[in-house]
Amino acid sequence: MPERYGGSMTRSKLMKLFLCCFFAGVMVGSVLVWWMAFVAIMAAFVVLMVRRGPFFAMICLIAMLIGFFRIIVSFPSFGSGDLGFYRDIGGAIRLQGVVTAQPEIRNDAQYIILEARSISFRDDIEVSGKVLLKLDRFPEYDYGDVLELYGLLGKPAEFDSFSYADYLAKDGIFVVMYGPRVKLLEKDGFVSGWRLLYAIKSFVSRRIQTLFTEPGSGIVLGLLLGLRSSIPQEILDNFQRSGLTHILAISGYNITLLITIVGAFLKSGSRRLRFAATWMAIAFFALLTGLSASVVRASIMGALAVFTLFQGRKADGILILLLSGFFMVLVSPRILVWDVSFQLSFVSTLGLMMIMPVWEKHLQKMPPLLAEGLPVTLAATIFTTPVALYHFGTFSVISPLANLIFLPFIPLIMFFSFLALASSILLLPITFLWVGAAWVLLSVFLWGVQITASIPLAYLKISDFPWWAAAVYYFVVMKIILSRTPRSEPSGSNYPARASLPLSTEKCEKRMK
Repeated sequence: MPERYGGSMTRSKLMKLFLCCFFAGVMVGSVLVWWMAFVAIMAAFVVLMVRRGPFFAMICLIAMLIGFFRIIVSFPSFGSGDLGFYRDIGGAIRLQGVVTAQPEIRNDAQYIILEARSISFRDDIEVSGKVLLKLDRFPEYDYGDVLELYGLLGKPAEFDSFSYADYLAKDGIFVVMYGPRVKLLEKDGFVSGWRLLYAIKSFVSRRIQTLFTEPGSGIVLGLLLGLRSSIPQEILDNFQRSGLTHILAISGYNITLLITIVGAFLKSGSRRLRFAATWMAIAFFALLTGLSASVVRASIMGALAVFTLFQGRKADGILILLLSGFFMVLVSPRILVWDVSFQLSFVSTLGLMMIMPVWEKHLQKMPPLLAEGLPVTLAATIFTTPVALYHFGTFSVISPLANLIFLPFIPLIMFFSFLALASSILLLPITFLWVGAAWVLLSVFLWGVQITASIPLAYLKISDFPWWAAAVYYFVVMKIILSRTPRSEPSGSNYPARASLPLSTEKCEKRMK
C-alpha cells in the first residue's frame, strides 16, 4: 500500500508535484522581472490555498520559490576580476586566453570559446570568464591553443523575438568579440583528456569524409557526430521543411537508436548483459561526440531510460525523467527556457511516456513497423510543435508523414555507416560492402526528403507565437491524455524502452549570426 500524504497524494505524486512547481518557478523567474515573478508565484499560492488546501499549496509555494531563487542567483554580477566587467569600456583591448572547446566551423567563419586569462587596458589585469570569438575561416585554431587578441569586447546582440544574450548565458558566456586581430602564442598550451577526445573525433570525421562523397558524408557526420558544417544549405532547408532537422543533431534521438541497435544485437543475452552493454555504448557514444552539454544531457536521459527498462514495473519513468531534468536545471537553470535542445528532448520524452499507455490497445492491432513508428511520430509532433513555433515560428505540415516514412531509414544508415567506419579502420576488405549499403540507403533517404520538402504548403511560418499559448496548449493536451490513460497503469512506467526519445532541432544558428 503506497504511503499517502495530504489526504490522497502518494509519495510519487508528491514528488512529481514538487518537481513540476520547481520548473514553474524557474520559468516565471526567467521570463518576468523579479517582482512580477514573485507576485505571480504568490497569486498562484493563494489560488491553490483556496482550491486545493494548505498542504498542496505549501508544497507548490516552496518548490516555486526554490526554482525562482535558483534562477535569480544565476544572473551575473561582474567584479573587476570578471571579463564581463570590461565589455562596456568602449575601446580596443588586448586579451589573452586559451581555447577550451573544439571550434565550430560555419560557412566562412569559425566560432571559438576562449577562457580569458588576462587583459591589457591601461594595465595588465588577470581576469576570468568566457568570450565567444568569431574569426575568419583560416587559419584554423584548435582546442588548447593560447591566443592573444586585439579588438573590441561587446555584449551579445538582442533581437525582437530572440535574446542572443540569454541563449549564450546558459553556457556561461556573457562577452563576444567579432573579427579581432589574432596572434597564436602557444600551440597545444592546454593539455587534458579533452584533447584526446577531440583528436579521436577529428580522426573519425576525416575517415568518414574519405569513405562517402558529399552530401552523403555530411549526413553521416550529422548522424554519428552531430556535425553539419559540410551539409549544403539546400539540403538543410529540405530537412527543415520536412520536419526532419532533429535527425542531424546529436540528441536523445541518436541515443534511442543506439539503445535499439544494442538491444537487437544482444536480444538473446541476459538482462544484466544488455543493461551493462547499453550503458557502455551510451558512454562511448558520448565520448566520441565530444561530451558537449546537449550530448551529456541526452546521454543521461537515455541512461535513465535504460535503467527504467531494467527495473521494469518497479520504476516510474516519468518521475525519473522529472528528476533528471531537475538536477540538470538545478546545475544550469537557464537551459529550461533558453536551451531549445533541452526543451525538445524533455517534452518529446515526456510525450512518448504519456502517449504509450493511451495507445497500448491500438498498437497491439497494428503491424509491428507501424506500431513502433506511430507513437514516436505522434509524440514528436504533438509535444514538440509548440516549442518549435515559439523559438522558430515554423511548422512543418508534412512532418508527421515524413517522420513515419523516413525514420526507419536512420538506424540502418547509422548501422552500416558505423560498420564501414570500423572495418576501414581495421583495414578489412569488406569495407566497400558496408559503404555500398549505406550509400544506397542514403540516396533513397535524401531523394525522399527532397520530394516531401517540395510538396506545396508543406512548411508554414507563424511569427510571434507567445509563450503563454504554448503553456495553454500543453495544459490542454496533458488533460486530454490523462483523461484517457488507464488508471491501473502508472503513466510511463511500462514503456521505458521507448521513453528515451528526446528530439532536438537545429539551433538558433541563423539568428546567432
